[in-house]
Formats: sequence, C-alpha cells, structure tokens
Amino acid sequence: MTFSIIGIDKNKGEIGVANCSRFIAVGSLAPAAKLNIGAISTQALANVRYKEKGLELMKKFKPEDVIKKLIFKDKQKERRQAILMNVKGESAGFTGKENMNYAGHTKGENCIVAGNRLKGEEVIKKTAEKFSKTKGGLGFRLIEALKDGLKAGGDIGKFKFYSCSLLVIKKQGGLLGLDERHIDLRVDMAKNPLEELKRLYKMRKSKFIDQFFSKKSL
Repeated sequence: MTFSIIGIDKNKGEIGVANCSRFIAVGSLAPAAKLNIGAISTQALANVRYKEKGLELMKKFKPEDVIKKLIFKDKQKERRQAILMNVKGESAGFTGKENMNYAGHTKGENCIVAGNRLKGEEVIKKTAEKFSKTKGGLGFRLIEALKDGLKAGGDIGKFKFYSCSLLVIKKQGGLLGLDERHIDLRVDMAKNPLEELKRLYKMRKSKFIDQFFSKKSL
C-alpha cells in the first residue's frame, strides 16, 4: 500500500509531496520535486527513473503529455502508478490496470492524490477534500490530508508499521536560504508515522529553527 498527495500553495511559491506506505524509506523512493518545475510521486511497482525524467519533461510539456511519455516504452507500466504537478498547478496521474484494488487517482483543489491497495475510492477522495478545506502551511495541510485518508479506511492489509515522508520546496527555503528544500522529513516503520511526522514538522517550523534557517544567519 502506498498513497500520496501532491499539493501547491501558489501564493507562497511552495509545492510539496506527502507519502504514506507500508514500504520502508518511501521518502527516498517515491517523491521528487524541483523549483520552477513541479513535483512527482512514483509508486506501486515504482520506477524511480520517472522522477528525474518526469521533472525534466515538465520543463517543456504539459503534465498529461509527460505521463504519456513516461509510460510509453515501459513494459511494466500496468504495474506502475504516478502523479505529477507543475508549478502552475496543472496535474496528471496514471494508475496501471494491474495494480491491486482499490487503486486510482483523483484531482482536488490545488492537489492530486493517488493510492493502491486501498480499502476504497473514499480514501483518496477524503484525502483530496481535506487538503482543500484545511488552512495553514502547505506541509501541515499535506499531513492532515493523509491522516483523513487513513481514517477513511487506509490500506486493505493489516500492517502495523508504516513509513511516511514530507517534501516541500520553495525558493531559498532550505538551510540558510542556500537551496530549495524547505521541508524534508521522513519516518520509517512506525506504528503512528503521521503523528510522528506532524511532531517533526512542528519542530521544523518552530521559531528557533526558522531563525536558524534564515538568511540573516549567514
């Protein structure tokens, strides 16, 4: 099971990806994002080459065309799942026919959600709805959206441990304003990974750490 959401805050110039999965180190496998381009998540039988290639293609092509190009020569495409969004907020997704049910993707207001091995379509619908209704920082909204997805049923298995990740990029958003990785947090094989992710997010967004990350600290 993996379900993911890509969301954007155009006003703040932020775009991010949040993932929840039964696989370890989902944050190193599924998400990728690049300033002035967009974000992507590759999952199910994840093809990690989709990340670099997809972001490169988004420089020239619309998301729907990027998806077509990614899967065109992929012999395992029916076992893949991918979603992506550009910095304009345009998005597209692909769910191969051989993914275990329920598997699918849906668009919401300024977001796109996908998942596989889920209890039903309600999981991704509730995730998208929660993101659209939630106020606050982008990272917070992404986490809260995934939490609603789990409440709506989550996965079809009986896994006790999950991994989650949160990646948000913005201009000069990283350490000392020297790169774009504003938030990059991961929790692996935990019983309540989203709660732990939220705790880490609050620490990252504390006034002390924000001051440390500020360019004024240079």
